[in-house]
Amino acid sequence: MIGERSDTVFITRTGRPRSQAAIQVAIEKTVLRYLGIKITPHQFRHLAAKIVLDANPGAHELVRQLLGHKSLKITTAFYAGIDTRRAGRAHADLIMKLRDSRLGRQRRRRTVRTHEE
Repeated sequence: MIGERSDTVFITRTGRPRSQAAIQVAIEKTVLRYLGIKITPHQFRHLAAKIVLDANPGAHELVRQLLGHKSLKITTAFYAGIDTRRAGRAHADLIMKLRDSRLGRQRRRRTVRTHEE
């Protein structure tokens, strides 16, 4: 937008960094408008991490970069417990898909055998 790589995420149309107060107001108003809930920028960061980890269990490095943590230990300290539950749900979903696909193949085989009789 400004012809060079900025060190900040939120910038104005002129390329200057937006103030922390302006970003806070923008986040609070936008989330309230679209989701109907009041949320602080800090809660918004947690929500962003949760969305990433829900879609990609174990993607702590991605969350670390997104949130700007200097250490992966910081990120995993906050989100590893939550991710363990996500991993358990992902594993259960995988088992159910495998079971359903196997049952589907067995049903098809039985149908074929029935038609041959």
